[in-house]
Amino acid sequence: MTDALHIQLKRSPPGWRSYPGVMLRSRPPITEVNSPRTITVSVNGLHLRERAAGRYSQVCGFDSRAPLPVTYPHVLAMPLHLRIFTMREFPLRPMGLIHLTNSIETLGDLNARQPLDIDVSAQNYRPTDAGLAFDMTTEIRSEGRALWRETCCFLSRWPESAARPGGRPQRPPKAPKDAAIVAELPVSLRTAWDYARVSNDYNPIHLSDRAARFFGLRGAIAHGMWSLARSLADEPMPVGPATIETQFLTPVQLPARVAIKEWKADGHVRRALCDVRTGRVHMYAWWASD
Repeated sequence: MTDALHIQLKRSPPGWRSYPGVMLRSRPPITEVNSPRTITVSVNGLHLRERAAGRYSQVCGFDSRAPLPVTYPHVLAMPLHLRIFTMREFPLRPMGLIHLTNSIETLGDLNARQPLDIDVSAQNYRPTDAGLAFDMTTEIRSEGRALWRETCCFLSRWPESAARPGGRPQRPPKAPKDAAIVAELPVSLRTAWDYARVSNDYNPIHLSDRAARFFGLRGAIAHGMWSLARSLADEPMPVGPATIETQFLTPVQLPARVAIKEWKADGHVRRALCDVRTGRVHMYAWWASD
């Protein structure tokens, strides 16, 4: 294992400036990636902007008068994600990454009066049958106390010529027939652009059919983190410290009509975003309060 790399920034970088490096920097073939180093990027003294958080709440369906959405701190960390993706030390093509799972721990309240310190790390690379997986971890602190943590698991697929065994992926499951319908709504390119503006996530696969097809998709797909946020926007949600786990199964092809469904399984509430026509689950989340 090579030495870890830690970069301390004076300020959070503008996210949009990172995209040329994210999309254009050359990377070695994934089959040649061996023992990547852990990369950490940090910024201290960041302040949450209430107006920006309010716009995010509106786009994702949260009540802007309610406490800060549990998913909003991901937006604060997004410029640091992009900063890592631009670095030549990061070995994988960011445009080919698949967001598999997400885990969020809410440990305390965030507000505009607190100076926030943020660490984001790309680490824990491991080979799987489908490709090379790794974790993008975030910790947000104030005065040394951890307030919010997140782990995003990403996958970079093996090329077809070096495909690992395992066969075709299973078809996404359907929600139980007795699942309650929490909401039903359309999702479009307008939704994707609105979310990009409040999240700094201008990945072109979400914003243009042509760009999405260039990267091997059938057309533009919804942001995974919008799907999670919108699914959690309706009550009831955990109050106080909680852990929210998410499994992303299949992207929402735009335009679409989706239903948010809820049921209980294994002692947890499950909230899913489902295709209205087929009933297939795009993603689902579950949580437990401490």
